[in-house]
Amino acid sequence: MVDPDDRRGGWAFRPGATETRPLDFVTQVGTPAGDSPLDLHLVFTEDGLYVPAVVRTPPGEGPFPTVVCVHGGSGGLGISWLVDFATNRGYAFERFLEAGYAVCVTEGRMEVEEAYNLAPVEETTPPLPAVLDHEDLITTFRYLQNLRFVDENRIAFFGVSHGGEAQMKLVSELGDGPAALVPMEPAVIEYLGLQYDGPRVESNLQFNDALRDDQVVLDRAMARIERVADDVPVLVGGWDDDHLQGLFHKLYELLERAGKDVRWASWDHPEHAFQWGPYRSTGDVAYNGSLFEAERFYDPDEAQRDVIDTVVAFLDEHV
Repeated sequence: MVDPDDRRGGWAFRPGATETRPLDFVTQVGTPAGDSPLDLHLVFTEDGLYVPAVVRTPPGEGPFPTVVCVHGGSGGLGISWLVDFATNRGYAFERFLEAGYAVCVTEGRMEVEEAYNLAPVEETTPPLPAVLDHEDLITTFRYLQNLRFVDENRIAFFGVSHGGEAQMKLVSELGDGPAALVPMEPAVIEYLGLQYDGPRVESNLQFNDALRDDQVVLDRAMARIERVADDVPVLVGGWDDDHLQGLFHKLYELLERAGKDVRWASWDHPEHAFQWGPYRSTGDVAYNGSLFEAERFYDPDEAQRDVIDTVVAFLDEHV
């Protein structure tokens, strides 16, 4: 036994060692009048960092079915960016709340491109001294399962672009969840092993047409897809004119080939990531007796309304 006087001063985190919980942290963030409370959760990770997650809940005590929303391209931009995104690009979140779902808006750390493919075919975790962003999402998923107002068996994921690829990475590693996946414009460049010439720049990633099997690393892609649980329903969403539309549909094709529960839908729209909906606008200013208040609202177009109608219907069916 170590003499108390001989122990190191302070507290040191040691990966893999016993730790005293709770190390997670929750606080409420100020939100515009009329919005439901917005709680910021800082989720403690296995390597001693914190992953931010903004959580909103519908009226009532729960437990609620929950949608984890992943932007996919904001890793490393911090808490202020995430809070602003949840507050001002929240048309999809508002719709989920109205439909009775709790909403968690989260991100992992900054993506390390191509690190995922350092792993052998039969594994997904690469031999790196670093945690990858999709592993942070797994940590947040496990954290949500333990919250009293979340139904641990009814947690779905919704994300766009890299947020779609991150879903596929995490579901290949999880043996017991999530309840459903909605990868929109899933940029599964690493997950399927897209074959392209030159550096990873947009000009070398023109794959709007249907992809052949030899344009991806098929054996590795199918090994990963086979690990997706057969009872996890997946809605893959495309964008008609996107330069990676062929890749989006290839994910759907390979999931279907593997016998997974998958469906496909695609939309025409002028903007990437239109599925989140528009930025919140400010309308007329009214005087309420002591201060002026501006009306704040969302004005989605037809495609933005339709895509979220489709997603909510899918979640209602499966979650």
